[in-house]
Amino acid sequence: MNISLGCLNDLDFKFWVNSNDYYSTEIFSTKVKTGFNHAAKAGLIRQFKKNISSNEDLINIIKKRINLVNSPHLYSNEDLLIIFDLIQAWGGPTGRNPYVLQNKPRINQQEIFASTYRRAVEMLYEIDSKSDYELNILPIKKVIEELPQVSESFSTKHLSFWSRALKACPSLVIYDTRMREIIRAANPNIKAGDIKYKDFINALTNAEKSLGLDINQIERAIFAFSSNYFQNNKFVLRKSFKIDHVDFHIAKKLIFHD
Repeated sequence: MNISLGCLNDLDFKFWVNSNDYYSTEIFSTKVKTGFNHAAKAGLIRQFKKNISSNEDLINIIKKRINLVNSPHLYSNEDLLIIFDLIQAWGGPTGRNPYVLQNKPRINQQEIFASTYRRAVEMLYEIDSKSDYELNILPIKKVIEELPQVSESFSTKHLSFWSRALKACPSLVIYDTRMREIIRAANPNIKAGDIKYKDFINALTNAEKSLGLDINQIERAIFAFSSNYFQNNKFVLRKSFKIDHVDFHIAKKLIFHD
């Protein structure tokens, strides 16, 4: 399927890539704090809070925990659950589900979470830049989504963090509700639901050279742009915008196409 960034190619990427609060070096944002408090209910990550004054601090802790060892078999179950919880925390309020819904599965099914997550991590250590998406990457995504209350919006957050920390791993990005909605709007002739994770990765990869950014930076910028102009639960313009920017015309174009 030929998916592109469409009119999103015209965004001021250099501006938006530095406007994503989830990567802030200055604030520990309210959304990430809320996510952290939910994930801390599992009892493993509260110890890290004293070392977090910004969202970037949390990101660095996640990277450090992933790089504690150099083999998947050397992680203890607790190591893996800490990494899982920290990534869920970074994802903000929508990462709460495993801790609050349907019997609180992350809290009450720790062995299942650890063993399933370990399977995914072992598979992540096996892939590299030559790995086939359908044969090697999609199965990892599916394993993570076997975890109760973990859907694509968060399975891809885990894939993204691990891929950035493991040197041999190909770059994998976050594909959440915002990304699904905005890439669909940028490709108005494609039916809703037909654009898969692989298509999104390919669209970002194809834009890397012309934009001078890697796919994680491109995704980060598009997310910041989307957050500024669009609601999260449905693809409509916000009544007011945190940032006043000339790219508002692109937001209006996306709504018109949609």
